[in-house]
Amino acid sequence: MENQTIIESLKEFGIEKIWRDKMERLILPKEEYTHVIRDGKQITYCTMRQKALHVVGLDNGRGRIYTRHGRRFYRPYRNDFDAPRSGDKDLDILADAGYMDRKITHPGTEREGVYYSFNRIGLDWLGEQLGIHIFDEE
Repeated sequence: MENQTIIESLKEFGIEKIWRDKMERLILPKEEYTHVIRDGKQITYCTMRQKALHVVGLDNGRGRIYTRHGRRFYRPYRNDFDAPRSGDKDLDILADAGYMDRKITHPGTEREGVYYSFNRIGLDWLGEQLGIHIFDEE
């Protein structure tokens, strides 16, 4: 996907962008969930932040961030997300920006889906967003 197309996609989804080191980068939203009231019922949606945290296992309390010499570190026990055939719009944006790898699993079967995982650039980006250093998956 061309950079201009990525930028237009980001504007469409309302994701904030900043310039740093002459390279455009995404900024995760501060909240993990958004809440909408529709027909008197509250509907909760996951944000890109929650999905990114889920990919590396920081969303369920199992992942532990530790501190050494004043710096924060995290060693993920996973780095993957399986989505249905249609994929995931938030993770597609991260993949198009070069932060995630994406591949089709079980092509041509009823189990066909999309597999996402952060690459090293993406782990560094996510760590920068969270103020921690994220190691490669064990």
